[in-house]
Amino acid sequence: MIDSVIIENNNEIIFDKAPDIAKVDECGTQDFYTSFIDRTYNGWYKEQIFDNFKIGYGALYGADKKRIRFNFNQETIGLIFILKGSLSMNINNALYTNHFEINQHNIFYYTSANDAIEITDNTVSIVRINFKVDFFNQFLPADHKFENFRKQIKQHKNRTLEKHNYQITTQMHLIIDNILHCKRKGFYRKISMNALVFELLLLQLDMFNQGSKKDTHICDTKKIIKVKEYLDYNYTLPMTLEFLCKKFGTNEFALKKGFKSTFGKTVFGYISDLKMHKARNLLMENNISIGEVSEIIGYKNAQHFSTAFKKKFGMTPSKCNSFTHRKL
Repeated sequence: MIDSVIIENNNEIIFDKAPDIAKVDECGTQDFYTSFIDRTYNGWYKEQIFDNFKIGYGALYGADKKRIRFNFNQETIGLIFILKGSLSMNINNALYTNHFEINQHNIFYYTSANDAIEITDNTVSIVRINFKVDFFNQFLPADHKFENFRKQIKQHKNRTLEKHNYQITTQMHLIIDNILHCKRKGFYRKISMNALVFELLLLQLDMFNQGSKKDTHICDTKKIIKVKEYLDYNYTLPMTLEFLCKKFGTNEFALKKGFKSTFGKTVFGYISDLKMHKARNLLMENNISIGEVSEIIGYKNAQHFSTAFKKKFGMTPSKCNSFTHRKL
């Protein structure tokens, strides 16, 4: 666990003391939460500690050009995802500093870490998943691509899996969203989190193994991210590429190419995914009709919704609804 209340000294933010809230559930999962506020910045950080990994996520506002220092007192593998903002990370005075832009991810190995993070944006949001090393090693592929990383782990040398970061895909975003907004409790949450975390790790390792194209300029990427964030909150509204281009100051070619390169899907493919996952969650968690779900996610025709849902998940909405509400 990272310490959580912060003290600022000479433009540095240092984690110290204990969390505001700490609790343990019926299956031993530990939850830690802290919020903090200062004259110039504020934020929050949460951790969920399971048997072989822990999930940490949080946000910091108004901390541009500040340095954060905190310690991990154990050997670990860290999966890092930057959802908002940008920052530079240097672990244990490593030979090189890893700079993260918005929507990037990487995998770290470190023994005991003294992290120095330079915040280079006004708002930063980060997700970290830390594995016990022996547990992680069971799932590190034997492919040649990972040989150097495996060697550095054996030699207890801090490093990232790759020197450059990769783009977070649409599928990764959906999994991360499910992790951050999981409503399950106790053993059901434990099972769900294990499944989601392993799926996220699988996508990361697969991407590192295959490599990814870096053909989108950073300035363009920031516009693409803003488009994605707008869609996250407005995906039920009528949408055209022309409207999005005017709103975010880009052109149709750059938007189509940049969005597909960054998220692995077209703009309208991303919108469709958002609608279908929202619909599935509504069917699984609420006792509402298929017609109501169709209307909520922006479909005027319930039959069109049912066709799209079956194409996405291989079952009709009615079957999903009856299956998830069947008594065990």
